[in-house]
Formats: sequence, structure tokens, C-alpha cells
Amino acid sequence: MIVGTNNIVKDIETVFKNYKIFEPVELTYSQYSNVDIQCNNLVKLSSNKRIEEIKTAIINKLQQNNLVENVSFAGNNFINLSLSKEYLIKNMSVNLSELNNDKKSILIDYGGPNIGKSLHVGHLRTLNIGRSIYKINEIAGNNVTSDIHLGDWGMPIALILAYIKKMKLRISKLKHTDLETIYPDATELADNDEDFYEEAKQISKKLNKKDAELIKEWKIIYDVSVENIKKLLDKLGHRFDWFYGESDVVAEAKIVINEAKSKDKILDDNGAFLSKEISDPPILLTKSDGSYLYLTTDLGTVYFREKNADFDKYLYVVDQRQSNHFIQLFKTVKYFELSESDFTHISYGTVNGKDNKPLKTRDGGVYKLEELLDDVKAELLKKNKNEMLVEQLANSILTYSDLLPSRNQNYKFDIEKFVDINGKTGIYLQYAQVRAKKILDQSYKSNKNINYDNLNNDERSLMFEISKLPYYFFNSLDRNEPHHLAEYGYNLSQIFNSFYTNNKIFSESVSEQDTSKRLSLVRSFYSTIHIVFDSLGIKPVDEM
Repeated sequence: MIVGTNNIVKDIETVFKNYKIFEPVELTYSQYSNVDIQCNNLVKLSSNKRIEEIKTAIINKLQQNNLVENVSFAGNNFINLSLSKEYLIKNMSVNLSELNNDKKSILIDYGGPNIGKSLHVGHLRTLNIGRSIYKINEIAGNNVTSDIHLGDWGMPIALILAYIKKMKLRISKLKHTDLETIYPDATELADNDEDFYEEAKQISKKLNKKDAELIKEWKIIYDVSVENIKKLLDKLGHRFDWFYGESDVVAEAKIVINEAKSKDKILDDNGAFLSKEISDPPILLTKSDGSYLYLTTDLGTVYFREKNADFDKYLYVVDQRQSNHFIQLFKTVKYFELSESDFTHISYGTVNGKDNKPLKTRDGGVYKLEELLDDVKAELLKKNKNEMLVEQLANSILTYSDLLPSRNQNYKFDIEKFVDINGKTGIYLQYAQVRAKKILDQSYKSNKNINYDNLNNDERSLMFEISKLPYYFFNSLDRNEPHHLAEYGYNLSQIFNSFYTNNKIFSESVSEQDTSKRLSLVRSFYSTIHIVFDSLGIKPVDEM
């Protein structure tokens, strides 16, 4: 729905009812520069004998509406509408929270790093998409909680502990860089050494029983890894309300299994527990050796969250390759009666290199997120030596380039392209808002006696584009798709830059009235683009 057009819709529907046409009226933004919005309801009624009469009635009705400047019809009976100055002024500033009539309490699960591994480029999308969805919901007035949901338990940790023991490594001297080699080496050893794998399984069992000595060793690994994770997240501008992991729900996972047993909702298959009835074959919940699976700890996590808060929605921002896992999880949650809330998997595609394959380092290794950040900064430093500014711009690039494509698509990460000041990039948006800031820093603050008569094409285009913010904002909110706002931010910046190029503001040749009007438009652009930045998780810079 296009904000502020309810009266226009009602007028058209009133005419329709007079001619026994009963259907909802939908308005859309036009692709044509000389038309603002369109309505296609009459297209399928072109053969109606009274079509010309209906069209005349619509014109007569809408000419009385102060939000409509002009009404016309395309050859296929599209209703073409140009909006009035009154509409544009009214909708240059809106309260997005007030427009959201359905406030919710929402838990967003995203990030999900494993404490045995470095954050890598694969974490980029969950972090950026998750943060943006969080921000959008927050601006909409929803009560939002984020949980990073650490992978800090189970067999990955048991393998690390078993490897440290086998190799007689001094765990007290452990560094986060050591974990980068220990975990892959331990995984490879487990594939080739059955005794080692069995040892890891026993460690996993003992951890679940809270063996005191193993818990001490686990805590060392946890502290070393989490300290490094938090430092990198801080560099990238990510914060979480909850910093819980699988280790926090061991007791809850056990409760879930025991309660499901008592309700006769799981089967005992030679010591392995499977769900009953909800799928064929049944879903495996615990292995015969008693060890938990990801599904088990995820069920325990739902139990934990339900115990500690009251959420209307759970959103899981996780790679699309995990879709089947979440289908099983959500079915089991409902079958076990763990929650009546809505559960949604927000999936996304991969970050690829120029070869359309998942992005790797030049030598074919895993691309660590910190290395990617450093590479982007190195590219920026070729053009700007201000390291603090480069740090901020690097984050803008990593965020905007990630959110611009639909989250369901894979996309190519091209550093040279994404640092281009003239392309569809975070740099381009930053440049536009810095331009606006410089103008406002030079200006007086009075907004008195602003006269919007005699708008030129640039002024009107900017006003109209600003008025579109709610449309793109609620598209992103309702669909959990930040790319609508990312695209809008680029279009808005383009129109502002055109306005800036073609319209003087402080020149002696410009009247005081036009200066006030144009400053008002710059202020509206500046506040609007900052809402876009906030929604996407981008921090505006003060200079370029």
C-alpha cells in the first residue's frame, strides 16, 4: 500500500460500487516520469459497455480530492494519477512506528559462529541480513531481541578437546589462531582414526554430564574464542542482546526429550530416540550413544527462550542449505507443543567470487572475514589515507554490497566495483549524504514561511522520492528483505545528486524563498537517507 493514498482508494472504490464493481483497489508506483501512481482495475473491464461513463465518473470524483493533481487514462484503461503538492508536503516526513499497527515481540537468531573456527565470509550474510531485519523491526516499533546462538558444544568441541589431549598441547597457552588449525586437523583425524573418534564421543558424553575437569578445559577454549569473536564483531559494528550458545541449553534439551517421552511422542530405537508421526522416516533426536544433534540443542534453545521471554515470532537467519533442518525443527516444535509462536527460516544465497563459485582466498582457502575487511580497507587506502574514515567506509561496503541483491540470490563480491564512488555502492550513498550534511552545516536552521509553489522538476522529483520511504520500508519489513530499502537508498541518492547538481542554494541569484525551500528538501533527504542507513545497519560518515 502506498502511504497517504487511502482517500484516493476510497474515492475509486465509491465509483466502482456505483457501477456494481466490487473489488479491492490497488495503487502502484508508475514507471513513467510523467505519472506518479497507477491503478489497473479497469484493464479487465475494457469491454464493459459503460466503461467511458465509469472513467468520467472517476475523473469527476478524483478532481475533488486535494491529494490528486491530475487524472488520465492510458490506452489499456490504466488509471494514471499525478499527486498534488499537498500530498508531497504531507508525506515528506512520517513516523514509521505509528504506521505499524501490528506491533510484535520478535526473537532474531543469526550469526551462529562456531567457537572452534574463525568467522569467515560465509558469516557475512547472516550478520548483515540479521542486523538489518533487527533494525527495521526496531524502527517499526516492534520489541526485538537478537541472539547470536553460538556453536559452543557437542562433537566439534569434543574433537578439539580430544585433539589437545592426544597431541599433549598445553591448553593454558591456547590462542584463537591455534583453533584455526586444531579443529580441521581434529576433524581429519576423526575421519581416519576410529579410536580417536571414539575418544571424542566419550568426551562429548562427559561434557553433557558436566564433568568438572572437562568443563574447565572447555571454558578456556570458550573464553579464548569468544573474546576474539567479540572483537571482530565490534570492528564490523555488530551487537547482540543475547550471547547464548548451545552450552546454555544442555539441561533444557534433556527436559525436552524427557517431556516428549512422557507424552509418548518419541520412539526408542535401540537407544536412539526418534520423533513419532510427524515425518516418514521419523526425525532422529538423539543418537544411540546418547549424544545430541543440532536439532536436539535447537529444541532445547526454543524451550530456553520460551522460559525466559514471550515472543510472537522467531526468525532464523541461516543459509538456505539448512532449509530441511528448519522444516524438521519447526514441525517438531509444534508436535512437542514447545511454542505457539510463528517460526520462520529466513534463508539466503552464497557470497561468490568473480568465477561464480563461493568466495575463497587467492590460494583457494577459506576467506576469513577479518581478511576480507582488511582487503577492502587496502583498496580504499589507495584513494584515501584517512584510516578512521576508511574503517567506516569498509563496513559500509561490506554491508551495502551484501544487502543490495535479494537475499535469496547468490552474488559476486567484487572489491573494485564496490569501492566505486559512481556505482551502485555504499560509497555512492555515503557521498550523497555527506553532500547534504555539508549544505546543512552551512545553513541557517529556520524552516519558517517555506513556500512549495512553483516546484521545478528536480524539486518535485526529490519530494516524491522521499514520500516513497514507507512503501519500501514496509516491503522490507513484511518480507524480511532488506534489498528493497537498499535499492531505494540508491534511487533516492541519485535523485538528490541530480537536484544538487542542477539547483543552486546559497547563490545571490537565488531568492530567499527558493533557498528556504531547497534547504527544506535537503533536510528531508538527509533525515530520510539516515533512516535508510539505520535500517541497513550502515553508519553515516561525516566527511568523504
